[in-house]
Amino acid sequence: MGRLLAYALEFRGEALPDGDGLVFRARAPSGTIETRVARDGVSSRHIVDDLAEEAMLQARLAFRTDGSFTARTTLDFGHGHRLFIETAGVGRLGDSADEHLRHGTAVFRVAGGVGQFRGATGQVTSNFVLSDTGDLTDRQVGIVFLRPGFAHPS
Repeated sequence: MGRLLAYALEFRGEALPDGDGLVFRARAPSGTIETRVARDGVSSRHIVDDLAEEAMLQARLAFRTDGSFTARTTLDFGHGHRLFIETAGVGRLGDSADEHLRHGTAVFRVAGGVGQFRGATGQVTSNFVLSDTGDLTDRQVGIVFLRPGFAHPS
């Protein structure tokens, strides 16, 4: 049985037109996404570890005639650790309550990896907003099973 790795990252970057699709390029600093449940409601914030390194995201979204999309994504965690994911089914990108933002979601399956992700399996969810100027914020949660015998740092 492999070791379970759960992660949550907030990527920020840009979306660029590419033929009938989009290319996403974004960075996520190491940090914590904190959620607080209190009497007056729910709040959240992203706490960045100033000394930590970044993860890089590069994705290609191909749109279908019904507005759904498929995507192939590379998540580069540095030092030779990369995770390759692709949509499990299709993602959706549509309007939001903010007229300047489109809201998208997708579920990805692990399609391969190198470094600590060689032989990994699992799924990643993406919940993102895209501004009318091309600014991207993508919040991802991943549950990845690392191959047996991989010595994962604490």
